[in-house]
Amino acid sequence: MHLLVLGGGGFLGRHLAAAGLAAGHDVTVLSRRGSAPVDGVEALAGDRQGDLSALDGRRFDAVLDTFSDPDAVARTAELLDGAAGAYGYVSGMSVYHPDGPAVPGAGDPVRRPGDADDALQERSLEKLEAEAAIARHFDGPAPVFRVGIMVGPHDPTDRFTWWPVRLARALAGDADREVLAPGDPGRVVQYSDARDIAAFMVSALDRRLDGVFDTVGPGRAQPLSAVLSECLLGVGGRPEDVSWAWAGEQYLRESLADVEEEARPLWFPEDQIPQDAIDSSSAIAAGLRFRPVAETARDVLAQVRAEGRSDLAAGLDPSFERALIAGC
Repeated sequence: MHLLVLGGGGFLGRHLAAAGLAAGHDVTVLSRRGSAPVDGVEALAGDRQGDLSALDGRRFDAVLDTFSDPDAVARTAELLDGAAGAYGYVSGMSVYHPDGPAVPGAGDPVRRPGDADDALQERSLEKLEAEAAIARHFDGPAPVFRVGIMVGPHDPTDRFTWWPVRLARALAGDADREVLAPGDPGRVVQYSDARDIAAFMVSALDRRLDGVFDTVGPGRAQPLSAVLSECLLGVGGRPEDVSWAWAGEQYLRESLADVEEEARPLWFPEDQIPQDAIDSSSAIAAGLRFRPVAETARDVLAQVRAEGRSDLAAGLDPSFERALIAGC
């Protein structure tokens, strides 16, 4: 299969390109910079809202589109209609209506203009318009993949990355061994390693699957305490190596009022997410698989160390973390 990734320079795009190569496919990426995210792919320069001449006369077996601008998506879908065998689109779980089921899935109500007023409304409507645009302009299989929180190597947010890095520092004696943890230890959390999502998307396109697939992991009910324990295991620790200081979410919400959610470690108060969970059973039945969180933690730590990074885009200053623990 010859796969075209539109937006191959981003976090998921990088892993889509790598997944295509790992499956033995030829991969082309189109991005504004025109640079290859991984070795072995063909890189094209193009502007989704401007010059797409790099695609003129090209044919592909499948396309994966990660862009949110519905007009640009419509333009590309129309351009590639008849020049590609399938057109996959990366949407998001936020498209589900906030007043819908607590655990929505494909077929449940989605957002509509004017009936919600939250931080996710505008972007969600753009994603829904883009989904509809592909259905209008592309004649062929056009699977929609609705993703949720994605983690893994090269995650630019560092919100999950903070956990293995913080725990590794504790094990090395470079940070306190008492670690602040948010909310209820038994609260179930959902997340996906972007590599698992990418592998499923590539496979689904290769098999010409169609329809809507919710791809939110980890495919099992996993409480936050288990996730953090597995992060510790993944970086070489044992349960007795650290102690967890569990703080109430309302206390943290008030204490972190001046810290943007995207700058907090993952699973600290997540007020933007209206659902309890997402039903990904259709994607799991179609072959989506999720790796253990310990593996993700191990690989994330290795990537940070390989890059020689000391500062993360998200996390807590040690003195601030100690103060929060003291105030619990």
